[in-house]
Amino acid sequence: MMGNAHLAFGTGSFLIATSLAGHTPGIIELAAVALGSLIPDADHPRSKIGRWLPGISHFFFYIAGGHRGITHSALLVIPMLIFAGWLMQEHNSQLGWFSSGALQDSIYGVGYLAMLAFSFGFLSHLLGDLMTTEGLRLFWPLPLRFQPSPLRSESALLNLFAWSILLTGTALHLHSFTQSFG
Repeated sequence: MMGNAHLAFGTGSFLIATSLAGHTPGIIELAAVALGSLIPDADHPRSKIGRWLPGISHFFFYIAGGHRGITHSALLVIPMLIFAGWLMQEHNSQLGWFSSGALQDSIYGVGYLAMLAFSFGFLSHLLGDLMTTEGLRLFWPLPLRFQPSPLRSESALLNLFAWSILLTGTALHLHSFTQSFG
């Protein structure tokens, strides 16, 4: 997937998930999921995020495994998921799962939700890249590559799918919003 498709797919998937959970995300969560959906491509100097972070992208591209290397691997994802899981386990009983209005009213709660949103965006990026012929090296630095899809990153069909996910997520939240007025 290309940058705009990653943004659409990640944000749309997040909107669908939060709508199904009965949660309306705040602007910080939306920014976090957007950043998470782009950050794995910080390993490519010509990516949307790579152009914003040239020093970091050049390091990853030329020194730390190239594009779809460490930033697209379980080596980075597993610690992030363990941390997100710890946050959920440690604080879920106190904060509730998306159901507490107090969660969004505290700096601590906003940070918690932002971390979950960032993780969601990051994982959506990897799922999006798995939908391409280029695939992923999930067990980087091992050369084993998962390539389950016949679609290229620039595929119009893949872009259409990503944008339809965003439209679906937006429609679900608009429907919930209008239902709240009776």
